[in-house]
Amino acid sequence: MFAVPDPLVNATFDAPRGWRSAHMQTLRSRLRPAPAPTHAMASTRVLSVPMDDGTGDALRVAVHTPRPSPAHEPAPQLVLLVHGLGGSAESPYVLATAAALLGAGIAAARLDLRGAGRTNGATQQMYHAGRTADVRTVLRALADTPEASRRSSPPTLGIVGFSLGGNVTLKLLGEPLEGLPVVAGVSVSAPLDLAAGAEFLHHVAFGVYERAMLRGLRADIEQFAGAMTPADRAAVRSARRIEEFDDAFTARQNGWRDAAEYYAVNSAAQYLPLITVPTLVVHALDDPVVPSGPYRSIDWDGLERQGFVRRAVTAHGGHVGFHQHGTRTPWYAERAVAFFAEGG
Repeated sequence: MFAVPDPLVNATFDAPRGWRSAHMQTLRSRLRPAPAPTHAMASTRVLSVPMDDGTGDALRVAVHTPRPSPAHEPAPQLVLLVHGLGGSAESPYVLATAAALLGAGIAAARLDLRGAGRTNGATQQMYHAGRTADVRTVLRALADTPEASRRSSPPTLGIVGFSLGGNVTLKLLGEPLEGLPVVAGVSVSAPLDLAAGAEFLHHVAFGVYERAMLRGLRADIEQFAGAMTPADRAAVRSARRIEEFDDAFTARQNGWRDAAEYYAVNSAAQYLPLITVPTLVVHALDDPVVPSGPYRSIDWDGLERQGFVRRAVTAHGGHVGFHQHGTRTPWYAERAVAFFAEGG
């Protein structure tokens, strides 16, 4: 008997033999990272971007300019890469996508969000799934750099967000861009519904992924430079679910009543119809970290009729995996490069 094609699937992905498992796809970046940017590929400088909220916090951005630069003019000129929960600018998926962009002549900027990577232990606040103001501030700073207008005026920017960073990206693109020259965006394995994502994590794979994330989050909080009461720290240490962590820390630190309010306000699904720049949403139905249910509730045909949001949904690929046959460059990175090169 032939399997009935899933109507949500509209893209094909060729997994290597022995690597089709969703868990293997998800973990392969740690076992065998894809190529990262090299000195031969790009010149690099590091920016410190102050936040404008009075905290004194600053975010670190590594900006790579391709060399030699191809003669063609891709759009955008510079793409900001936003990592996911527990990640950083050094995450394998960020490095692999930066290398793919540079190979196509597109400058890439790798961001450490508040409390992540090189900013860990050095900020008064922490990143979360809806903190778009920080990313908007970074984009505004990047718009004033020569990398964003190497061959064109005015400057042009793109953005790629992974997992939690994908939620941030889609929310930002659905909010007013406030004059930012963002011409296109891509999300990869984004949790469109944060509440559904938290519940899914608690049950999938016997909670293995959730426990790993909580270990990383608790370690980050131990280095957190912001204000926390002893009771707050004790609640974070005792959290056994992502929702409990968000109740104890994320919601409390950011003025929400609880995790439920944090999830309701910041889930990306509600922002998709408000997006007004070309945007590609990449997801695998076998993702073992992000549930596919929220993707099934989206009116993709309606979004495509609006002319801005398109999906690239595959049957397989895992969570920010998509390691394909015949190349070490992840499939999502190739799709993002092609999307940007075509002008979205």
